[in-house]
Amino acid sequence: MLRRVARVVAVLMLFTGVAVAPSVATPAPAVAGPCTGQGGADNDGNVSGDVTCPGEDGDDGSHGESSGPGGGSRVCEYDGEEIPCKTDQGVFVDGCYRKLMDPQPPKDEGIWHGKDEGYIVSCVPPYEQCTDDMPTEHMYVCRGGPIWQPEPPPTEVGPSPAELADRAVARMQLTMGEIGSTPPTSEVDGNAIGIVGMPVWLWVSNPADNTTGPITESETDGGLTVTVDGTLDRIVWTLTDDDTGAVYATTTCAGSRAPGTPWSEAVSNDARPSPTCGFDGAENRRAGNITVTGTAYWTVEWEGGGVDGTIDVPPQTREASLAIGEAQVLVQ
Repeated sequence: MLRRVARVVAVLMLFTGVAVAPSVATPAPAVAGPCTGQGGADNDGNVSGDVTCPGEDGDDGSHGESSGPGGGSRVCEYDGEEIPCKTDQGVFVDGCYRKLMDPQPPKDEGIWHGKDEGYIVSCVPPYEQCTDDMPTEHMYVCRGGPIWQPEPPPTEVGPSPAELADRAVARMQLTMGEIGSTPPTSEVDGNAIGIVGMPVWLWVSNPADNTTGPITESETDGGLTVTVDGTLDRIVWTLTDDDTGAVYATTTCAGSRAPGTPWSEAVSNDARPSPTCGFDGAENRRAGNITVTGTAYWTVEWEGGGVDGTIDVPPQTREASLAIGEAQVLVQ
């Protein structure tokens, strides 16, 4: 788009020595990042107002440490009371202490319900009166089971819900996606040169569960399952003058606008700003070698084992290079 417009209305003042920075995503420190700015422009080219993002009012923009009651050692509850997670009756899973019956009953017994595979497990409710010296006539309440289940019961108390959530987040591999832009970055097209005063469109060029979300993962261990949901909250974009190191433009694309909109002639055949994410012409005001930086902020929540919480995911950053030149308007 920009080069076509340039051929019509401008003569580019080309320059050499375009710096090429590797477009590699790296985790940024969990510190405050800009969270107000223009969230894009509508289809008429009107730039939206400021965006209000999580992390304001003294919050540093991250979720803090892993929070929720599921941290540390696993805690087991029954009828609202905390109970041991393991006794001589087995490990507590889904309402009862479960232990593999040894020996296993013959396959022709009714407890198998005609199944050839699986396991027969004793399932003993955690009644307080289940003690070795309790009256014999009351022992029936502590016998529980036997029941059939497809997997053997755990023999040891597994990780806490928060630990399982951490495992699931590690598998998500949340990151800042590849940078797509108009004008193209120098990494994509080494000959591309943008024009001062023209809009810069920005988007995630490799949209996927772990770059634009949403994403869900589950982790199971010790009879406990935790489910984690990750959402791309926002991407903060900056333009930096490579000669001075000064950041001279910042914009935040939040919520549904965070992934941006890829430029194409079908979307825009003129010089209007992106409908979702980018800088307008007034913000693209410096010529030279420019570094464009995108920093992704994720919201991660988990639940399982009757508890829930959030997980701190450090902001993820990716950089690329832009070459911007000035234009002289030709007046006929």
